[in-house]
Amino acid sequence: MALTADVVIIGGGATGTSIAFHLAARGVRDVIVVDKGFVASGATGKSSACVRQHYSTTETCRMIRYSLDVFERFEDLTGGGSCGFRRTGYLLGVDERMQRPMEASVALQRGVGIETRLVSPSEMREARILEETEVLAIRVEGNRIRGVDTSRGPIEAPRVVNAAGLWGAGIGAMVGVEIPITVCRHKINIVTWPEAAQRPHPMVYDFVTNIYTRPELSEHILVGGLDAEESHDLADPDRYKEGVSLDESMSALARVSHRFPVLAEGRIARGYAGCFDVTPDWHPILDRVGPEGSFVAVGFSGHGFKLSPAVGHMMAALIAEGPGAHPDLDTFRLSRFIEGKPIRGTYGDWLMC
Repeated sequence: MALTADVVIIGGGATGTSIAFHLAARGVRDVIVVDKGFVASGATGKSSACVRQHYSTTETCRMIRYSLDVFERFEDLTGGGSCGFRRTGYLLGVDERMQRPMEASVALQRGVGIETRLVSPSEMREARILEETEVLAIRVEGNRIRGVDTSRGPIEAPRVVNAAGLWGAGIGAMVGVEIPITVCRHKINIVTWPEAAQRPHPMVYDFVTNIYTRPELSEHILVGGLDAEESHDLADPDRYKEGVSLDESMSALARVSHRFPVLAEGRIARGYAGCFDVTPDWHPILDRVGPEGSFVAVGFSGHGFKLSPAVGHMMAALIAEGPGAHPDLDTFRLSRFIEGKPIRGTYGDWLMC
C-alpha cells in the first residue's frame, strides 16, 4: 500500500530537513523526507560548517541574519540537542583590488543590522525521514504532482520539494525542468598548529591567497579553497575522489602559511573532499517550477549549510502560502538565468559572497 503525505521532500541534508522543520512550524504536519542514503550523507556531511554574516547582496544578508539566530538558539527552537555552534569571530582579508567591493559590502551589511566594521592593516516535530530510499520517479497527472515512486514503494503526495543538492539536476529532469547546476569537488585540509602557537582565533577568509580557515578544536585549523577554478573540477557525486592527495594538501599548507607564517611549522593532520552544487551565478534556486506542486531548493554553491535555516523558512512560506509569502523569493527564481538577470554581489560573479 502506498504511503501518503502532504509534502514529499527529496533530500535529507541541511536544506531538506530545514524545510521540513519550518513546514511543521507552519502546521504542515504530514511531511516525508526521502533520502537515497541517510540524513546528511551528501554535501551537508562534508560541509566545512562555517557560518558567517559577510555577504554582498541584501537578500543573502537577511538570510544569514535569520540563520545565525537559529544556530545560536538551536536547542531552544528545536527542543533537541545543541548543534555545536561556537562564536569565533570572522576576518576577511583583501588586497587593494578588492578594497572597494569590500567597503560596499560592509556598508550593505550594516544597513541590514549586521555588526561589522573595516579594520585597517595597522523543530522537526512530525516529519518522517526515510533513509536509504531512492526516488526513482515523480508521478505527474494533468500537470499536477501526484507523488513519487521510491525504491521502497510509492508515496502519494500533492507537493514535492527538490532539495536533492548534488543530485538536484536529475530530480528536476523527472518533472521536465532543467536545473542549471554543475557538481564540483571541494578540498578541505585539517592542519595542526605548532604547539607554541595554539590560541583562539577567528574564522578568516583571504581573498588574496584565495583560502578560508576556521578553528577546528583547540589544536587544529580547517583550510579550504576559494578558487573559482574549483568550479571546473567537475565530479560525479556518486563516484568522486573523497580523499585529498599529498600535492593538494601541501598546496593548501603553503597558501595558509603565506597568511599565517607560523603554520609553516604545522603539519597536515587529515584531509577530505566534498562537493558543491554550483549555479551559473553561485546563488541558489528557490522556486516553484514545472507541474503544480513542484518546488526546488538547490544550487547553494557551497553555502547551503550556513543558509539552511533561512532557506527552510523561505521555502515553507512558499509552499504554504505562495510566491508572495516572502519578499526575497523572487530574487532566487529559476527564470533569472534565461532572463539574463543573474544575481551579482559587490565582488562580482567569481563566488557567492
